Amino acid sequence: MLGTLTARAFAAAGWEVQGAARRPLAGQIKIDLDRRESILGALRGHDLVVNTVPHPALWPERLVLERGGRLINTSALPAAASRALRAVAGDARGTVLMNAGLAPGVTNLVAAYLLHLHPEAHELQIVITLSSAAPRGPASAQFVRRGLTAVARHRTVDVRLPGPFGERRCVGFGEGDAGWLGGVAEGRVVRVYICVYEPAAHRQLLALNDDGAIDALPRSLIGSRTLSADGSAGNEPVAHLIVAKRSGRRLDARTIQCRGDFRHAALTTVAFARALIERERRGCLDPEEVCGLSELDSELRRAGIRIEPYADASPAVMEDERSLLGRR
Repeated sequence: MLGTLTARAFAAAGWEVQGAARRPLAGQIKIDLDRRESILGALRGHDLVVNTVPHPALWPERLVLERGGRLINTSALPAAASRALRAVAGDARGTVLMNAGLAPGVTNLVAAYLLHLHPEAHELQIVITLSSAAPRGPASAQFVRRGLTAVARHRTVDVRLPGPFGERRCVGFGEGDAGWLGGVAEGRVVRVYICVYEPAAHRQLLALNDDGAIDALPRSLIGSRTLSADGSAGNEPVAHLIVAKRSGRRLDARTIQCRGDFRHAALTTVAFARALIERERRGCLDPEEVCGLSELDSELRRAGIRIEPYADASPAVMEDERSLLGRR
């Protein structure tokens, strides 16, 4: 589904787009990510390849690094995938951008911006919002499940998100992936939390976490759902929060707001693509190594993505993180 929306976004921005699939439709290239020769044929003759498939072998990425070209991966693979690619990218002939999209992606740029303003920050706190009812492909559902089932019981944090979310107790997410941040987070604590837009679904998630039964997360809560009959994506509210902290005190924070997570992830990929084309860097890169927030801000706003100062009237001290295990 993300591939479909990404192809539309690039075409709307004036790119010539050719799709590729294991079972191709008319006009698409046949590609099998388990076969190197199939991938090589698909890579030839294009300025850019966008991979939305979380394939663990990473053959397209490895081949671009080895043979040349440009590739953007938007599939939010575990952090170990980027480390594996960096390990073989010493003499790279091509460029691979990992974790490009909205979250991770724009969240990385915001985190890097906050750390530039506040190098004394020792901690980053990232809250990612999502909808249980929005269209979502199987790979996205698996991404959410993987991040939630990493541990039996997560830390929680009370935050006040912009409307219509409001005050929420959010649940830890993807503890082993450190927010998909690269070297910018080195030596700092990175804690990621998740908040489900629909109150009933969010209460269900909290109850499972309280009981240490997050493994029992039903597929109906965060499962795959097809696009609407007219092919349109979701229009759910999105309000990601990124906070820089030191000794439990909030130094600064920003929110990323839009409507429609997947549609704006696709639009963001187009913005990253333009930045990547303009640069000649090679190797395996994270978003903050390709461009800064200021370089994309106007384009993101035109796409309907607003990055705003965190307007919270509560005191600046945020020491409300709680270990559920400790409370029990």
